[in-house]
Amino acid sequence: MSQRQPSRPSPLLRAVKRYSVSAFVICSFSAYAVHERMLSADAAAVSQAPGAAITRQVAALPQPRQATAAAVAAKPMQIAATKATPVQMLPPAPPAATVSGTYRDGEYTGAVADAYYGNVQVKAVVRSGQLADVSFLTYPNHRRTSVRINDYAMPYLTSEAVQAQSANVNIISGATLTSEAFAQSLQSALDAAKS
Repeated sequence: MSQRQPSRPSPLLRAVKRYSVSAFVICSFSAYAVHERMLSADAAAVSQAPGAAITRQVAALPQPRQATAAAVAAKPMQIAATKATPVQMLPPAPPAATVSGTYRDGEYTGAVADAYYGNVQVKAVVRSGQLADVSFLTYPNHRRTSVRINDYAMPYLTSEAVQAQSANVNIISGATLTSEAFAQSLQSALDAAKS
């Protein structure tokens, strides 16, 4: 008996297999590119929606922290997720129970706080014993995304701090790290204004 040799696939079958694999790779890459572009568009829409991003209030001021690679990788997904779910506005933080003239008049520079993508440092202006204004001396601005997010978040943080007369401000969704660093730096400035 003669042994039967395995048959080789025809050249046409090999060409079809190659084209099928190539088409699969191209389609997969295209789907990934479209998905990433949609995430970027959703993040931009969230950062440009007026007043829709306030989500929670800072209960206590955390110490500066180092974000892990997993936390950094999760940030774009958090921004995209906020677009998919309706965000409710929290009522403004009630003014702290302060007596008129709680702070000494002057300008007080807060400590530099780490916002992972850069540092945040603020200057508090006190007039007639009240917090009159807060200005950003330093904030993450070396990337276009950071500039866009912070241009949106900084006015909210400033007005909320002046209204609350304290560093207890709401976290801005999509600008969580900046919000936390703002509260830390402002708290150190207000501590200096009290003593």
